Amino acid sequence: MIDWQPARIMGSKKTFRIWEAHRPAAGPGFKLPFRVEYAGHYRSKAGFRSSVKTIDFIQVFWCAAGEGIIVINGREQVLRAGQVALYFPRMEHRYYTAGKKWDVYWWTMQGSLAPSIAAAFGLGAEIYDAGPPPVRMFAQLARALRNPAPYGEAQASSIAFQLLVRIGHSQAKIKRQADPEISGIVATINAEWHKPALNVKQLAAASGMNRTALSHRFRKAVGISPGEYIARLRVQNAVSLLTGTRRPVEHIAASCGYLDRHYFARLLKKRMGASPARLRRKFSVGH
Repeated sequence: MIDWQPARIMGSKKTFRIWEAHRPAAGPGFKLPFRVEYAGHYRSKAGFRSSVKTIDFIQVFWCAAGEGIIVINGREQVLRAGQVALYFPRMEHRYYTAGKKWDVYWWTMQGSLAPSIAAAFGLGAEIYDAGPPPVRMFAQLARALRNPAPYGEAQASSIAFQLLVRIGHSQAKIKRQADPEISGIVATINAEWHKPALNVKQLAAASGMNRTALSHRFRKAVGISPGEYIARLRVQNAVSLLTGTRRPVEHIAASCGYLDRHYFARLLKKRMGASPARLRRKFSVGH
């Protein structure tokens, strides 16, 4: 059991920490594709508003009860019980209680490959139906984070990966129930997003649908167009490679499905507000 620790956080009398765990300072551990440094269970009352900041990690919120407002890419969305919300690196981080209370479990994921791993499950900066939070797994995550040994670090990453699997599985189940054909197309994109030949025209031909019908059904099932879904996966992975490796820009562009380096640079400028070189200089850590 995790001890209940009623402590006010973020200078607010309207939010209480049920528990919070973080990775102790430690020496070199395993070379993991991502790491978990913080996790917690917060309970907020009516009137709570978070501070506004830009984060450099992924944060996942899993709502247990009540309602809150999560602002994602400037758009207010309601996070209800049984739903999950994700913030990605370099996003503005802002949320507040919508009703009388808001009970949320959460964890953070750091590392250059963290966005790629989330994207591999078809997860972007959005809200998803996922069912009740697995409280026991969050308790295991807290214990792993408090373990200063390298094994604790590895175990925390493993548990976070399993949590993503549960969320991804829930999405796959929902999509299969709603539209099995679109579920198969999502699976194809998740597996082949890095291939330059993958585009909406190819997906439509393979599925036997015209592009208009495919786009309409895809948007209805997933919430965005198939072209946008592909672009988000590619851009998220490209930014991770730019900031986490020293690979040449043209190699990164090609590995993310863009054979034209200049188009790739223009796309990043449009979506991220900076050129590949500037993104690398601004956000790279340890390179």
